[in-house]
Amino acid sequence: MTKSALISDIHANLPALEAVLADIQQYKPDRIICLGDVVGYGPQPRECLALVRKTCQHVLMGNHENAVLHGGEQFTPLARIAIDWTSQQLRDKEILQYLMSLTPKMALDGNLFVHGSVRDPMIDYVREADSPWMFYRLVQTLREQFTPFNLCFVGHNHRAFLGTELGYIFPHDDTEPPQMKFNLKDQKAYVSIGSVGQPRDGDIRSSWVMFDGDSVEFHRVDYDREKTIQLIHDTGLPSFLAERLRYGE
Repeated sequence: MTKSALISDIHANLPALEAVLADIQQYKPDRIICLGDVVGYGPQPRECLALVRKTCQHVLMGNHENAVLHGGEQFTPLARIAIDWTSQQLRDKEILQYLMSLTPKMALDGNLFVHGSVRDPMIDYVREADSPWMFYRLVQTLREQFTPFNLCFVGHNHRAFLGTELGYIFPHDDTEPPQMKFNLKDQKAYVSIGSVGQPRDGDIRSSWVMFDGDSVEFHRVDYDREKTIQLIHDTGLPSFLAERLRYGE
């Protein structure tokens, strides 16, 4: 059975990416899949792109790669500053051609991999919600419109959780030890894999997921965030992008 390591939303945070890749290698996956947003926000876009291209068998386009190519007019002011800076760092014909070759979705082994969601693979967010009905309807999009697909793996929201017909399941709950592995054989669900470079679920550690065809296992990895924080300050990027790494928000 094929083992896939899934990463997303690296956001030019090279220390985080290196730590996650080192952790992944302990599990000897058959392939690594990146769900996009390798660049944006962080200080080392070229280095992260080079490493992802070297280590990942499949790479999707995120909204930040799209913004490098087409502009970030829809971004928040801080994100726009960062994407303008990132675009200057990536003014290389070969890099731009590579980014243009990416797509925001991919079908593989009966499952769907997108940056955002089924509704819009590029920019739509899958979010936790209080109402189980919202997740019921979300999962129904897989059943009604995309019957060949059981699971949809998503990035973009920087938060690690499962979206099921009964609501969302947060893997880092109050159980001791917390449940991190879930059997999803023959189930319909969204798997939100979280962020390598800029977690926003209250856990400052990088997130990645292992998928073996039947089950998904969430992993969290610490890294030298102070190195990235200093690099953000050194490049003149907005200080908020550095400080949020200390809080996971």
